[in-house]
Amino acid sequence: MSDVLTLQEVERELTSARKLVMRAGLPEALAGVDGGSFGTTPLNLEALDEVAYAAAAAMAAGRLPRVATAGGVFNAFILAEHAYARLGKVAKSQVGPDPTGSLSTGAYKDFAERRAVEDLTLAVLRDAAAFVGFYRGHPVAEKRPKRDSEAVVCLRSYFRLLGNALRRMGSEREDAKVRTPDLKVEGYKAVPAATEEASGLLPVGVDDVVGNEEFLKVGRRLVRDVAGFDLAKGENPKKVRNQILFALGTPGCGKTVTAHAILNEFLAICEKAGLPAKARVIRRTDWASSFQNASASQLLDIFKNEVFEAPGVAAVYWPDIDTAFAARGDADIRSEEKATLGTLFGILDGTIGPKNGRWLLICDANTMHMDDAMTSRLAQTPLKVLGPTTPEHFVRLLRDIKLKGRSPWLPITDAEWLALGKLCVDRGLSGRNVDAIAGRVLTEIEDFEEPEEYFSLPFEAKQKMIMELSNKIPVSRLSELVEEHIRFEKGAQTQAEEERFKRRVEEITLHLSAQKAALHVLAKPPAGA
Repeated sequence: MSDVLTLQEVERELTSARKLVMRAGLPEALAGVDGGSFGTTPLNLEALDEVAYAAAAAMAAGRLPRVATAGGVFNAFILAEHAYARLGKVAKSQVGPDPTGSLSTGAYKDFAERRAVEDLTLAVLRDAAAFVGFYRGHPVAEKRPKRDSEAVVCLRSYFRLLGNALRRMGSEREDAKVRTPDLKVEGYKAVPAATEEASGLLPVGVDDVVGNEEFLKVGRRLVRDVAGFDLAKGENPKKVRNQILFALGTPGCGKTVTAHAILNEFLAICEKAGLPAKARVIRRTDWASSFQNASASQLLDIFKNEVFEAPGVAAVYWPDIDTAFAARGDADIRSEEKATLGTLFGILDGTIGPKNGRWLLICDANTMHMDDAMTSRLAQTPLKVLGPTTPEHFVRLLRDIKLKGRSPWLPITDAEWLALGKLCVDRGLSGRNVDAIAGRVLTEIEDFEEPEEYFSLPFEAKQKMIMELSNKIPVSRLSELVEEHIRFEKGAQTQAEEERFKRRVEEITLHLSAQKAALHVLAKPPAGA
């Protein structure tokens, strides 16, 4: 069994990792090769940030008991492999063949004795800075890096050579395993985790979905069909006639939770079968944010490189496609961008992408924003996602899922729960409305003033005191909370959904229109020309 590091655990180490990068002298080492016009270059900064992230991953891993037991050599190997992988993604770095040599193992024998992850990380980073400094003044002029891109390649080569040395030093019997957002490390072998790790999926399963039976049924059948792909044969024994699933539903009906649950099941099936699999959530920033340096064309690249040509099978969730449809119709978007977006919609209507049963796409939209002209572009009839629709649905969602484990503080009979569920149906509440109501219930249950001794208690004792001091919420109060939500918040939520939709369309339109304006300015001949 392997330890799994989350992105949040790695990011918690980033501040310390960046300080260690500074202390090690890496910024000066890279700037010494190419200082640009203002002391360093954007590429240098990008490389430093990637090394800092690699250091953060290694530090987070080093705090795991299994990695700590394996020792400093193994922990340094994790750092070297992460830095090598991340520097390979840096733009403009001239990545060539992997270095096949190794640094001298004798220089790193003391790594085995280093137990503090900060000390070990600093030692590696200082050695990396010294490596770049050595090549900067190399006696053979041809080997000296002269530009920032060459300095980054030099730095990346160091981490590959170090990894090779540490692999030689480590035990072939090392069985420590750790998975990070970037890599899957098993002993002294590291492979990209991208084909196995879900990207941005919520921790939900199909049992967490209430209602949406048809969406679940069709979605689960589709993921099982794609998970049956045979890598050795290079084809799917089952003819997957439609690899794209569309869902239409109003805000709060559970489209997102259902899609994430389906994709989590896809990954679980593939992992059990030993089939490399990847899940990808398409974010608005993937194609509508100049800050992320992304555009519609880059989104198309995502599909081509990460989905259609994935090493295993792939599943994609693209939420809120109605915002993209709306942006495409804006008059200020130049024709080239309309053509690019049109290409993307070719993915949606099935005219782009291999029909090989190796990938799937789930996308959704809000019914209120999809007219007949839009839905006519889709390759199949969209599934109507209604969310919870019966009193029993609402009881299960509120009592058994959102308020799970709180029954001692909810002295409510089954008949009273059903009456509450019927009230939710009659008033047209959604799953998102129920989530908001549950949040208020939880707040009231734990609405008490902690005594002074609470703050010095250990975790388990605090939990016990919370249970003792928590308030009971009778059915009358829960009914009041439902009615209050209906009166004051349901309308506000609907308006907020509309405003959020408009903002998304405006952001996409602004980004694409800004590109048009910039091209217009650049196309103007200089004065006097």
